[in-house]
Amino acid sequence: MEIVKVIGIAFIALIVIIILKQYRPEFAIYTSIIAGVLIIILITDKLSNIVKLLQSFSNQANINSEFLGLLLKITGIAFLSEFAVSICKDARRKCNC
Repeated sequence: MEIVKVIGIAFIALIVIIILKQYRPEFAIYTSIIAGVLIIILITDKLSNIVKLLQSFSNQANINSEFLGLLLKITGIAFLSEFAVSICKDARRKCNC
């Protein structure tokens, strides 16, 4: 059911961004940032369940928890960096720089 909420937020944001591009293109980037943050907030609960599952797997496989923590941090930084790059690309296209 959570995926329906995420898709709904993304679809509504898409429609709002398309409308804003015609009249106020500078607000379209803010809308995409807000939608991205809302989606991240919605999926944090599911992500915590995945982290718990990975921790249980690492305990069963006798993998050091420091390696798992490092792997999760790297993955999180990669996702946030990709999100920031996408926002920057959208902003650059909108301002025609």
